[in-house]
Amino acid sequence: MATHQLNRGLDIPIAGEASGEPVQLDPPATVAYQPQEFRGIIPKPALKAGEEVKAGSVVFFHKRNPEMVLRSPVQGRIAEVRRGAKRIITDLIIDRTGDEAETFEQHEPGSLQSISPDDARSKLLGSGLWPYLRTRPLNNVADPATTPQSILIGAMETGPLMPGPDQLLADGDAEALQAGVHVLKALTSGPVHFCSDAAKTHPAFGSLTGVESHKFSGPHPAGDPTVQVNLVDPPRGANQVWWIRAWEVVLIGRFFLEGRFPTERVYGAVGTGLKQQRFVRTLLGAPLAHITGESPDGCRWIRGSVLTGTTSSPDRWASFYTNGVHVLPEHIERELLGWITPQLGRFSFHRAFLSGFSFGRGKTYDMRPGLFGGVRAMIPFAHYDDVIVTPDISPHFLFRSITAGDLEDSIELGLLDVSDEEAALMTYICPAKIEFDVLLRDGLAFYEREA
Repeated sequence: MATHQLNRGLDIPIAGEASGEPVQLDPPATVAYQPQEFRGIIPKPALKAGEEVKAGSVVFFHKRNPEMVLRSPVQGRIAEVRRGAKRIITDLIIDRTGDEAETFEQHEPGSLQSISPDDARSKLLGSGLWPYLRTRPLNNVADPATTPQSILIGAMETGPLMPGPDQLLADGDAEALQAGVHVLKALTSGPVHFCSDAAKTHPAFGSLTGVESHKFSGPHPAGDPTVQVNLVDPPRGANQVWWIRAWEVVLIGRFFLEGRFPTERVYGAVGTGLKQQRFVRTLLGAPLAHITGESPDGCRWIRGSVLTGTTSSPDRWASFYTNGVHVLPEHIERELLGWITPQLGRFSFHRAFLSGFSFGRGKTYDMRPGLFGGVRAMIPFAHYDDVIVTPDISPHFLFRSITAGDLEDSIELGLLDVSDEEAALMTYICPAKIEFDVLLRDGLAFYEREA
């Protein structure tokens, strides 16, 4: 067992954390898929508006690989297929009408230890859960025509206010987790890495076999699988490492053991914009207002964390990937001569306020989406290195190269190595208000066009 102690990074002390056990909600009236979040997939609807589906029916397939499908979380009717610019599908909305579900082949736990690579691949492609497998580099949905160098399972979460294994996994998920590991082992000739929190464990992890165990500790992004890949088994040459979360592996295990598409998910409704923060259990793709139980005005809605989530609205739907809905008040109070006051109620990474010193530790702060200044020139700033965990990255030179469009230098400086979470932390601490996470995505998009 390897232990990794991360000394760089930042746990953002933002207020609005949820607590308690997940609340079971009644099924929502509608659910939806938003295909644009599946990087590397060209979605093609399998059905038209008005057609009926069961829970587990195919609603999408990948145009370049029709075996890769997405399945409906409910029985119902296709209400609408929305399209945006260039006819790109933005939403597929399903009105729920009942609980009838498709059934699939069930497997005994012991039989999955000897499942063949072809069988594992074809059944996982048809499960509707293949898109949970993503690649390093690029974070695209994994290509089933390739064999990864290894597969990494991330079993911890350090993102701001995001639910972790304590909320997303049950004590009885050990069998499904082990089944999912057997399926993943059939997809690679290399090892399956399992990365968990060094400070605590979960009952579902206790008897896990067939994996190489790694323990991580430290501030965010210690729990980010894309950072863990860089420290455990970085891709060599043109190889790829696939990664997935432990609670997503459990869904794969349930599909193989129970013979049904797993439709329920746990979401966290967090943020100071809500009167009551909570964890809920409901259907995949549920409306955000259904998850939060309220729709406050004057707030910014974010699917995912405040670092790498996407701006949304209460009338839209939850993500396939992220398990959090963050609601932040947008109103920001301006203070007269605030720059000369101690500002004990504000957090400062740079210790510009007294709260940045020792007596401010352990507190949480009502943070809001304000810039407090305009965008300025990119300057050499040593503090960027304080939040970059990936080895051998010089962030200032890397992002200068990306901005200049110098692809060759960008690759040499770490374009394919630095993670979205690290770039987002750079954005958070940047005094010049530069959106490094956006620059990184633009750089990777340029790489994919030119490669």
